[in-house]
Amino acid sequence: MTTAIQRDPKPAEATEPRPRYSGRSYRVESVDVLRGLLMILMALDHARDYFSSAAIDPTDPAHSWPALFITRWVTHICAPGFILLAGASVYLQRQRKSAAMLTRSLILRGLWLIFLEITVVSFGWSFGFGKPILQVIWVIGVCMIALAGLQWLPMPAVGLFGAIVILGHNLLDPIHASALGNWSDAWYILHERGWLTFHAHPIALYGYPVIPWIGVMALGYCFGAVVTLAPERRQRISALLGAVSLGAFALLRLTHSYGDPGPDFEHLDTPAHTMMSLFSVQKYPPSLHYLLATLGIVFLLFSIFDRAAEDARTPRLRAFFDVYGRVPFFFYILHIFLIHTLALVVAAATKAPWRFWITPDVVFTSHLTGWGYSLPIVYVVCIAVVLVLYPACAWFSHLKDRRRDWWLSYL
Repeated sequence: MTTAIQRDPKPAEATEPRPRYSGRSYRVESVDVLRGLLMILMALDHARDYFSSAAIDPTDPAHSWPALFITRWVTHICAPGFILLAGASVYLQRQRKSAAMLTRSLILRGLWLIFLEITVVSFGWSFGFGKPILQVIWVIGVCMIALAGLQWLPMPAVGLFGAIVILGHNLLDPIHASALGNWSDAWYILHERGWLTFHAHPIALYGYPVIPWIGVMALGYCFGAVVTLAPERRQRISALLGAVSLGAFALLRLTHSYGDPGPDFEHLDTPAHTMMSLFSVQKYPPSLHYLLATLGIVFLLFSIFDRAAEDARTPRLRAFFDVYGRVPFFFYILHIFLIHTLALVVAAATKAPWRFWITPDVVFTSHLTGWGYSLPIVYVVCIAVVLVLYPACAWFSHLKDRRRDWWLSYL
């Protein structure tokens, strides 16, 4: 869900307390810049999936190493950031649409994203029609449908709902799908990662349980109200939110408190591995510790980028990120197909078992023995993919600026 950049060259108007609308749309540059950075980090994660030689869990503090751990961990902020900013964008749309219009739009877009996840995106991961892989696009679609109802509530009620879900969903951890019989699939969808089954046969790989992510979307909707404030005020509030989130994470993690069902933080043999243990938090489903750490970073980054935009600093870097942030779904689809194609071509050229890369459902469930490259090569692949897709993303961004065809909003 996106909004149009308002570029006002007059410094005196940069601190107006409310956003200014132009035509049918509105956009806050720092939202797009931050989203663009998240898209690039996401591409790094997927380049690692296809090209890394590491056959271990990169966030396992006992067996990973700092460079691999950091490469994986920085991409943890992507999903929370996407969903938070999607919620904020819905709030901005609510300022120019009726609740009824927005409800229809959210339901249609949510269903559209779910359909594309099951078909186009799942095909992109394996170049075959195996079992669908339900990931972030799926859960964004579900969250949009949920927000279609939530946005009818008063803002404080939406915020309270989001806070209760984020802070309290780990109370559900003792409930396991394996103990629920015929209701196991429903629990996988709500709060536990795994295979969805039909008559005991797996039909889909499920990675993003919806309960905590709906809480993040609700929080993002409330954060949209912060985005509409005067720049200095929203920067201050965002920085405060980030500091409080990271402080709460550190307090809970260091004291082995409630909020993460994974292994507790422990002191390991080196300071680096100890830090890795501190940040080794559960993503599937996202624990409270995970959400506090990642959302804290997202809030701080928003404040930093918004300050840079207000002070006209790093204009080229902001413009670069902005291109990807304005067409996130377009980039998302293209980069999966491009990275997968590159892996297939490299495997065939090096006489590796290239058929592995057209085998359904293996990307996230197994590792090709003897395949892969060191992290510098992974970074080179990521940079190449991002740069190759820049012209297409810039073209599509300009197309969306020039035209208002209804179908463009679904891409």
